[in-house]
Amino acid sequence: MSEIELHRKLLGDAVRNEALAEALHRTIKPGCSVADLGAGTGFLSFLARKLGAGHCHLYEYSGALALAREIAQRNGITGLTFVEAHSTQVARPPKADVVISETLGNFALEEGLLETLADAKRFLKPGGTLLPCGLSQFVAPVTSKRLQDEIDIWPHVGHALDFSAARELSLNNMYVRTVKPADLPGKAASRLWDEIDFSPKAGVKLSSVRSGRVQWSAGELGGAVHGFALWWTAQLVPGVAITTSPFEAATHWEQVYLPLLEAASVEGSEVLELELGSDTRRGVDVSWNTSVRNGRVKRAGKALKAQRQELSRGRL
Repeated sequence: MSEIELHRKLLGDAVRNEALAEALHRTIKPGCSVADLGAGTGFLSFLARKLGAGHCHLYEYSGALALAREIAQRNGITGLTFVEAHSTQVARPPKADVVISETLGNFALEEGLLETLADAKRFLKPGGTLLPCGLSQFVAPVTSKRLQDEIDIWPHVGHALDFSAARELSLNNMYVRTVKPADLPGKAASRLWDEIDFSPKAGVKLSSVRSGRVQWSAGELGGAVHGFALWWTAQLVPGVAITTSPFEAATHWEQVYLPLLEAASVEGSEVLELELGSDTRRGVDVSWNTSVRNGRVKRAGKALKAQRQELSRGRL
């Protein structure tokens, strides 16, 4: 995807834009200073200046920064300082009253959001506001075969050829897809697997290694599970959020689909257990370990069936 195509999708997303505008409306005070980390075309800084911010520093390492300068000039927006660098590479940055960073991906952490916001406190004045202030990550079992059938084509290549080696690589990957409510057993089957508090008052060191463990009973699933859907909700400021939930208004972001190697079924007292992991220290690695367990056995009990998958196993 070209750089301008990325920004076309971002700025064409009215749900995203209105939520960010409302969050800034509740945050910006006349004369306040702003640090915009990953500023892109400058949209958030331009809104902040229109709302009365005194000065905005725009940090952006890509060619979008030159475009931001031109857009600012054409709109007569002043009070901006353009810094061509990734914010994490800036030594001794000036402190700001408000620090904003919209660096969310389809998989929430794939664009370095966590690391950017962990570092963002260097830019923030005491008592300042960091936006977004929190992130919740959700997972749900996919009981429709639609998405799995789109991806798992390998057994059907035909011509007496065995593509099982390619299949294993393919199914150790995550896919950006539009997940529909009909693909899931219901909203109640969604689980919160990770929650991050970015607010400066949290006082917790943010780890790039995340993990969570969730379970579903046979009654909650109502059928075989072919994979898992991931989505997120970013709390911009209290009362204003953006979500990629398939049960809410669509955005330019889609959901993420994690396929299984084989469909998983549970019955009676059995439970389906999923352990999710994410490591964004060097790029992005995601793991999903699935097991069927006897519901009467403690977590440490032996799995009846297990599948282990990880992005690092799906790379050529």
